[in-house]
Amino acid sequence: MSEASRITPRHLILATDLAARTDRAFDRAVRLARRWDARLLIVHAVEESLRSQEPSWRRGADPVETARRKLQFDYPGWEGVDSAIEVRKGKAQDIILEAAARENTELIITGIARENPYGRDELGDVVPALAKHAPCPVLVVKKRIATGPRRVVVASDLTDASHAALDLALGLFGPGRLTLFNAFDIPYRSMVGDRDALERSMRPGVLEECKAVLVDAAGESVAAQVEIIAELGAPAPILAKLVADRDIDLVVTGTYGHTGVMDVLLGSTAMEIMAEVPCDVLVARRKR
Repeated sequence: MSEASRITPRHLILATDLAARTDRAFDRAVRLARRWDARLLIVHAVEESLRSQEPSWRRGADPVETARRKLQFDYPGWEGVDSAIEVRKGKAQDIILEAAARENTELIITGIARENPYGRDELGDVVPALAKHAPCPVLVVKKRIATGPRRVVVASDLTDASHAALDLALGLFGPGRLTLFNAFDIPYRSMVGDRDALERSMRPGVLEECKAVLVDAAGESVAAQVEIIAELGAPAPILAKLVADRDIDLVVTGTYGHTGVMDVLLGSTAMEIMAEVPCDVLVARRKR
């Protein structure tokens, strides 16, 4: 990939619900804004509740102003960053998506609902909605990383629908720190007698396909710098083990699934990846 093809986002959104765990996403957004000299819009939605039906004297402080003050005073460290705060009442994903479209946002940064260090993380409702409908990539922050990602895995099913993830990863990070991962499978695999023999027979062909995808995306010289891993089985659990074993910082995925339909995909493989891997996940904007 040529230097001209590198990507430097200039318009970022941090989508935050102000919970304690979201400080990781906040820190990451500020670091990225500084690194890229980007504008950062911090968006928070105040969900309507039954309290809105109570008399005004029982409602207490205005929740919009309370949230705005919390952002201004409880989240230090973004002094000097070109930034703005947007707090509005309404459904979170609607407010975030409207802001992203209006601001020509190039990356949305957010966190998860709940971290489970011993199993699947809870993504909540907003992350899947953003991944389905956002006009730009979505970075789901789980880890604390002081610097940029050292090791990045691109999850690809080798179809045109998943090339957006590879293009995005190459544009952001270059080839030197990338691993291209593919989980290959066959129908009714459980009925096959010798799994190891099946894997040995299929892997060379899959590796060649992976290499061809890399060459097509970036050329021979760039492709030669990218490690390729191909494993037999379901992508999410294999990726989770790979991330843990190699201390991977980021998994980049896109429309991972042979249908190429994001709404269907996010009910299966990509959602599994986002929930199971113990690292940040960058969901590439699907190509139309």
